[in-house]
Amino acid sequence: MAGKVVLAIDNSLGFLNLALAIDGQFLEERHGTFEKPTSELLSLKVKQLIADHDHEINDVGVLAVTLGPGSFTGIRVALAFAKGLSSGLGVNLVGVPTLDVLVYPFRYLEGRYVCPLIDAKKGEVFLALYHISQGRFERITEYQSAKPTAVADIVREPCICFGSGLRLCEEMLASVEGITLIRDDFQRVRGEALLRLGMEARAAGSQRDVAPIYGRKSEAEIKFNVTIS
Repeated sequence: MAGKVVLAIDNSLGFLNLALAIDGQFLEERHGTFEKPTSELLSLKVKQLIADHDHEINDVGVLAVTLGPGSFTGIRVALAFAKGLSSGLGVNLVGVPTLDVLVYPFRYLEGRYVCPLIDAKKGEVFLALYHISQGRFERITEYQSAKPTAVADIVREPCICFGSGLRLCEEMLASVEGITLIRDDFQRVRGEALLRLGMEARAAGSQRDVAPIYGRKSEAEIKFNVTIS
């Protein structure tokens, strides 16, 4: 069947998110949590999604995958699968930072700052600060981890803060004038947003290295003084 299939995979935030587009048209997104590790389920879930749209795995022409920060294990599982599939099929692999994907739905809020917050465990959050202008977002800080008490000094006003890490920072941010808190939504990656960003990056020729963004050192790196890439 004719048509270029674009597959998006996210496993960075506790949910497995899959999305599919054909010839630039978004088709479907599936997400969920499972009792079994995603390392055991990912191949099956991908094949089922593609088959349900009358395609085969060999029809995939482009892959997009989130790079983190988020779950160390989840990021590595998705990246390993995507790299293996890309190599086996001989197709392009595009990596997109998880925080960028979280910001994407807010790209039309002209003049606002946006700060997605991911629960990084150990009493910290992963975050980056973005500024919205002319329907696009610009990241103005590094991808980083921080204590909740430091977040108020990182954001600028007017700012929208949201994500799974908001509950850790809410007490410090609630009294800051000019900050809007979104408590009950936008806590997971949207598959369509990942698809769109992946296709935009590929079309613009601005693809980044497909390497994980951990946001901080893992326990193994700290304990054994090694670097994990």
